[in-house]
Amino acid sequence: MLQLVPPRGAAGTLRHRLVAAVVAVPLLAGCRETLTEVESGIVESGTWPALKIEQTLPSLGDLIGTSRPSAGQIAVVERWAASWDHGTATGGGLREEIYRDLEALSPVVDSTAIRVAAASVRGALSEVFHLGGSLPPHLAGRIEDAEWLLGDAERASAVEDWAGAGLNTLRAADALRETSPRSAALTLVEAAEDALGPPPSGVGAETAGRARARRLTWWSRIAIQRERYSLAIQRGYYACLLLDVRLP
Repeated sequence: MLQLVPPRGAAGTLRHRLVAAVVAVPLLAGCRETLTEVESGIVESGTWPALKIEQTLPSLGDLIGTSRPSAGQIAVVERWAASWDHGTATGGGLREEIYRDLEALSPVVDSTAIRVAAASVRGALSEVFHLGGSLPPHLAGRIEDAEWLLGDAERASAVEDWAGAGLNTLRAADALRETSPRSAALTLVEAAEDALGPPPSGVGAETAGRARARRLTWWSRIAIQRERYSLAIQRGYYACLLLDVRLP
C-alpha cells in the first residue's frame, strides 16, 4: 500500500489558514478523466491531489532584468527551464543547485520585475487560500514554504536587497509550481519508473502486477505528452500502488 510521507513543514498551520491533512486514497477500479476542467482548484482529489492555479507564476527569465544576459545567465535559465521536465524529487534537486549558482552569479535583477513577480505569487497564494478546507501534506507543505519564502522576498525588497528578493520570489513561485498537475504526474511516473527499472528479458520474467504497472507508467508518459495531466496522474498513481512505492 502506498504510504504518504508529510514533507517538511506539512504539520504547520499555513498561518492558520490551511490545515495539513492526510487524504485517504482508495484504489479505484480503472482510470477516468474529469470531463469538465476546473479553472482553479484541486485536481485528482481521489488519487494524488494537485493544484490548478490560474495565476501566472513568474519564471527565472522574468526576474533577470538585462537585455544582454551573460552566457552563464543564459545557461542557468535553460537549466531551470529543463528542470521542469522532471518530477519534484529530481527536478527539486536540480533547482536547489540552480539557486546556489544564481547566488554565485549575482545576476542583475530588475526591481520593477521583482515587485510584479511578487504580486503574482501573492495572487496565486490568495487563490489557494480561497479554496478553503484542508490540503494533503505534500501540497500543504509547499504552500507553507511559498508563503514564508514570499515573506522573505518582501522583507528583502523593503531594504532594497534586490538579489535576495529576486531569489526568494523565484523560490516561492517554484514551490507553488511544484503543486501543479504536470509536476504531480511527472513525480508519480518517475517514482514508478525508478521502482520498475529496465524491462526484464524473456517472456514471463515479470509478475503480472509489475507488468501492469509498467504499462500504466508508459501510458502515463503518453498522457503527459498530450497534456492530459489528470489521466497521467491516475495512471502513475495506480502504477505506484501496484509497486508499493513510498512517495515523498
